[in-house]
Amino acid sequence: MKIEDVIEDADDKLHTVKKLLDESNKIVDRIKALKAERAQLQPLPGSLRRRMIKCGKKNCRCRKGQLHGPYCYFAPSKCRGKWQYISVEDLKKVEQGVADWKKQQKIDTELKDVSARLKGIRCEVVGLIPAAE
Repeated sequence: MKIEDVIEDADDKLHTVKKLLDESNKIVDRIKALKAERAQLQPLPGSLRRRMIKCGKKNCRCRKGQLHGPYCYFAPSKCRGKWQYISVEDLKKVEQGVADWKKQQKIDTELKDVSARLKGIRCEVVGLIPAAE
């Protein structure tokens, strides 16, 4: 192998390593931004539902089809079937908490994806750098 070929190969590897390091720096910055965004959330894991209901009165309009409501209920994600009534005063806070929980799930998915890419970059860099003898 000629010295020119060795130098060209080394230049190609150096260029590739620089590109990978630039990409990894961008990923690290994105991870920091995602973690900062996640720290601002106040998640409330569960779901919110609006329901129309029948009462127990015999002569009420709801027996003829005009149901009462809508009333809002919240179910924590780990308590199946445990719906809790949410007052009008608490509704905005619970809606924001559920929205934050959904946003947190998306952030966690993105964090997992970018962390996997960062790990892949590290493996690529290690493969490009020859081991010292």
